[in-house]
Amino acid sequence: MDTLRGAFTLLSLLFLATSTVHAGNMFRVLSNESVPLTLKCGEATSKDVVRWFKEKHDLLAANASEEFKKLQEFITVDTTTGTLVIKNETNEVLGNYSCTLNGVSQEFKVVPKPTAVLPHSTTVIEGEKLHVVCNGKQSPGVKIIWTFGGKNYTKSSDRVKLSIDKDRGINGAVLTVENINMSDRGDIYCRVSYNWTDRIPIHRAEAKILLRVKDKLAALWPFLGICAEVFVLCAIILIYEKKRNKAELEESDTDQSPDTKPTPNKDSDVRQRK
Repeated sequence: MDTLRGAFTLLSLLFLATSTVHAGNMFRVLSNESVPLTLKCGEATSKDVVRWFKEKHDLLAANASEEFKKLQEFITVDTTTGTLVIKNETNEVLGNYSCTLNGVSQEFKVVPKPTAVLPHSTTVIEGEKLHVVCNGKQSPGVKIIWTFGGKNYTKSSDRVKLSIDKDRGINGAVLTVENINMSDRGDIYCRVSYNWTDRIPIHRAEAKILLRVKDKLAALWPFLGICAEVFVLCAIILIYEKKRNKAELEESDTDQSPDTKPTPNKDSDVRQRK
């Protein structure tokens, strides 16, 4: 019977764009596609007395505050069936709900559909640590699955560590990977949902980031390139100077060797006169 009821509920969600839910799962996702969102308090009958609360305030109390009287514009409570219907997607209706039936209390948390946000890409030097945060519109209690290196992670394992985002209180939103290597290059996925058995697309979200891994010697190559350029330039200058000096030396030798005429031998002339 429960299986048939669950199948009927799922078909209603898919084809009628409405959400009728039971108190088995605390989180209920509110979106434009899912309203009216119906919360059902157990198996109430017309003879049962069902009371509904938001943030522990009785929604049908005669002395309700102005804030909750205004809230009644977006909410309808059917006491005969024990259901609460949220008619509009508005921030005012988000929050914690509870109901009591025959002394039993059930709780719901109405949240906006989650979103996931990651940078387009990130670059990590080989051997260093990767640090990524899955941001977005999420409430504490959301479930996160990371896909890294073709494997899914819901908890820490080996060098892959998942931790809480302390600023938002989202568990598992921070991914760190120690000792990144060249083979880690590729796409990393962050997938979020309040209930993974809920297959309605609008109730899930995912984001992707491209991990680029840079050779740890990459910073050295530009320096070596500059050194090589300086070496080649110095070699060219030395060769040029050597050739220029050689040419100047040859020109100097030529200038210092003028044509000389033979001088007459005076001693020979004197002997001939005698």
